[in-house]
Amino acid sequence: SEMCIRDRTYCSHCETILQDAYCQHCGQKHINKRLTFWNIISDYIFQILSLEKSGFATVLKLITSPKKVISNYWNGYRNYYQSPGKILFYFLTIAGLHIVLVNARLFDMTIDISYTSPQFGIIFIIPLITISTYLTYFKQKLNFGEHFIATTYLFSVFGMLFIIIDDLVNYYLKLNFDYFNIQYLIVIIILWSVFVHSKNNKWYRLILNFVLNLTVFVLIISVLIGIIYLAGGVNIQD
Repeated sequence: SEMCIRDRTYCSHCETILQDAYCQHCGQKHINKRLTFWNIISDYIFQILSLEKSGFATVLKLITSPKKVISNYWNGYRNYYQSPGKILFYFLTIAGLHIVLVNARLFDMTIDISYTSPQFGIIFIIPLITISTYLTYFKQKLNFGEHFIATTYLFSVFGMLFIIIDDLVNYYLKLNFDYFNIQYLIVIIILWSVFVHSKNNKWYRLILNFVLNLTVFVLIISVLIGIIYLAGGVNIQD
């Protein structure tokens, strides 16, 4: 709670004298009225649906304007949009609930990895897609970490959407679509990566970048499978 001395209101976090609702030093908000049940409900609704800072708003913005959110993080701005780590946490939570309450299969796959949960095992796809975007758009001189941030954002958002939509369709419509699998998820992520990394927005250039990125990814997977096969980790049978 705030500290009031001689009718002055101080920030409870950094003890700066407040000039208005927000602390000019640390940004903490102060609401100068008694807490009521309605305040609690309205605050919850605002935090969920707010166009600023909420996870819902960040997910929506990543779908409609992915480059704006991702470049904002690249350029060092924080706290307006949810961080990639927090969006990934949302994905892991939703995936975990799906596995426990709905189906042990994730993106139409059964993931069995020792000493870890399936939702943690599936995120191995993030570095693989990151390598493909890094190689595809290497002329833009973004480092691997910047590509990793972009892929983490996109994987987490579309991973959540795939799980939620698939579960709702299965539950309410009793339909089992084959479109919410890992292959389509990868295609969607690579497609949205085009809008993040492409500087030329001409339609033919976007299509070319998409095809090139998808080809690079398939080559990476092929090489990886070949290495595992030669190491004796894969048994291919007719």
